[in-house]
Amino acid sequence: MAHAFDDLINDRDKWLIVMLAQGYTTTKIAREMHLSRYTVAERISKLLDQFACSNRSQLVAYSYAHRLLHVGIWPPSASSVIG
Repeated sequence: MAHAFDDLINDRDKWLIVMLAQGYTTTKIAREMHLSRYTVAERISKLLDQFACSNRSQLVAYSYAHRLLHVGIWPPSASSVIG
């Protein structure tokens, strides 16, 4: 089932939010995504701005509230939001 969120962010951003929900640091996300930590920090900042969130926890909560992350699945996984 498609959600309105699907048109707003791509799969890599969804994966990034899943890792935030799992408690990953910027450095660990960068390693997993094969990006620089600065690129990851910039992308997180853009997502915070895009969804008017003031911090990472609020972004994760917003993602659950708007069903980007599936309520009832903990910890979230990339396969549960991508594909």
